[in-house]
Amino acid sequence: MAAAVLAAGLIAVLRWLMLAGLAGALGGLAGRGLARQYRGTAPAPLPPPWALRSSLLGLAATAALAIVVASGHDLLALRLHPTVAPLLTTGQTEIAGLECAAFALAAVALRLRRPGLSVLPLLAVTAAEAVRAHPESIVPVGGALLSVTHLLPAVMWAGMLLYTLRAAVAWRHDPAAMRGLVRLHANAAVWLFAVVAATGVVSALVLVPLGSLLSTAYGIVVIVKAGLVAVVAALAIAGRRWLGRAPDPAAPAAGPARVTRWEGYALATVLAVTAALTVLTPPGQAAADGTRTARAQPGASGASSPSRATTTRMPRGGAPGHGVNPSVSTTVTAGRGRSAAAAAIPAPMSVPPPPISSTCRAEVTRRAGPTAVSQASTRT
Repeated sequence: MAAAVLAAGLIAVLRWLMLAGLAGALGGLAGRGLARQYRGTAPAPLPPPWALRSSLLGLAATAALAIVVASGHDLLALRLHPTVAPLLTTGQTEIAGLECAAFALAAVALRLRRPGLSVLPLLAVTAAEAVRAHPESIVPVGGALLSVTHLLPAVMWAGMLLYTLRAAVAWRHDPAAMRGLVRLHANAAVWLFAVVAATGVVSALVLVPLGSLLSTAYGIVVIVKAGLVAVVAALAIAGRRWLGRAPDPAAPAAGPARVTRWEGYALATVLAVTAALTVLTPPGQAAADGTRTARAQPGASGASSPSRATTTRMPRGGAPGHGVNPSVSTTVTAGRGRSAAAAAIPAPMSVPPPPISSTCRAEVTRRAGPTAVSQASTRT
């Protein structure tokens, strides 16, 4: 049990670092592109985004995640634990390896000073995470699309805020330019928050029935995440109110508002809670798995699932002295068209000839008697 909890916690931490790397790389590039839309005179050069170091962080996190999942899959005790088993499947290893390769490609492109080429591998990481996420296991294809539309704006929101804070600090000696830069991010963040909130509500309805919100660990963590998102929204509103105030003459180079900085810390916490949700089994997925198991079991136990028996007969004389050589097998259909062999007797069943009664034996001897005497007389 302790090893299973340790493995799940380690996987959650590594996924948090992976999400942080994705936000810093993809969101940082988007944040620099947004800052370049500032119409006024830039008081200082914009800082370079932390895209390369963020890609390297994601590369290290996904490489460690692939190693943990692959090694944990070889440990029978962890692989059979109901909490950790879904995290250590072969598919999880392949997804972590794909994300690691994508981060590596993005890092190479950024090292070659081709940031535009790094966007596609980073989007591939987002798509891989969407395929791995819980909604995909409940609603195929649609669940992945829902996860993409939830994860992509979330990481862009966090990464763009981080870059905006860094740029605002660089422009702090020009309060008007700094406020204009923060206002650009605030306007974009409104739309990103709307998409994140809407898709988050839909995902919660898919994954957690209303009756399981307070009775399951997954539901409680979802409530905590929703509360943190509400705090982030409140901090963002407070930051927009700060933009409408006149700069403080006593501290003209104070930098961005404190609530805006707190918004960044709160978003980092939201990413951590999101990573924790990835290692918990949602009630909706558990119910779906239980339904599939119940459908697959009755046939094997001999319940009411339809069955079909097949008897194969060989032609008469197929074996010397035997007219029948049957092979009997029963096929049971269970679940969604799945077939399982409930019983199979492939070995041939030999049928001996019927015994001859004493009356029949006497009659054969009586009839054969004169024939034997006649043959003896002919020889004589």
